Amino acid sequence: MTATSDLGLDLDEGLEPFRPGAERPSLRPALVVLACAVVLSAGGFAVALIGSGQATPSVVAGLATPVPGVNLSAVGASQVLARISSGGTPPGDILDALVVPNGARIVSTTAQDAGVDQYDRSIYFEIGTNATELLEFYRTELRRARWSLLGTYGLPGGASELLAQRSGSDGYEWEVGVEVTTVNPSISPTLAGDGQTSAVMGLRLRLFEVPDGGS
Repeated sequence: MTATSDLGLDLDEGLEPFRPGAERPSLRPALVVLACAVVLSAGGFAVALIGSGQATPSVVAGLATPVPGVNLSAVGASQVLARISSGGTPPGDILDALVVPNGARIVSTTAQDAGVDQYDRSIYFEIGTNATELLEFYRTELRRARWSLLGTYGLPGGASELLAQRSGSDGYEWEVGVEVTTVNPSISPTLAGDGQTSAVMGLRLRLFEVPDGGS
C-alpha cells in the first residue's frame, strides 16, 4: 500500500519522510574504526621497514702504502683501533705502529678485559685474500714498525696466530696477536665460473697489555 504526497508522488508505506531537525545517524564510529585500521596498517608497514634494515660493516680505506712481496696495501690502524681504545690506552705509539689491509671490512669488536682488568681487546675484520699472504703482510709490517716477532702458532680449526711484542711509551710491554681464519675457501676459476675465485679470510687483531712479570 502506498501513500500519495501533496506533490502527487508515491511514498512507500512504513518509511518516514525526513523532517527538519531530526537527528541523522552518526558516521563517527565508522570513521574511528577506519582511522584505527589505517594507523595499524601504517604502523605495521613502518615496523616492517625498520625490521628489514641491516647494518653495513665499515670498510677500511685511506692513504694506503704497498707492502713488498704481497698484493695487499697497508692503512694506518690508529683510527680504526680507536673503536677499542679507552682513555689513552693503548698509548698512541702502539696504535701508530699497527696497520690494517686496505679494503678490510670491520665486522665486530670484543673487550676480553670487560673494562676491569689489564687491557685486552680485539677487533675482527674480513678480507678477500689468503692466509699465506695475510700472515706475510703482517710479518713485514710488524718488523718495519719495530715489533719483535714471537712466532706463528697453529690454532684449532686450521687457524694461525702471529704474535709480536713492543714496548709502549706508557712503560708497559704490549703484545699483538694476528689471528687468521678461513671464512670461505677459495674456489678454482673452473668451478666458480663468474663467482668467487679467492678466499675470504677472517682477521682478528688482539691487542693486550703484558702483565707485570712477563707474558
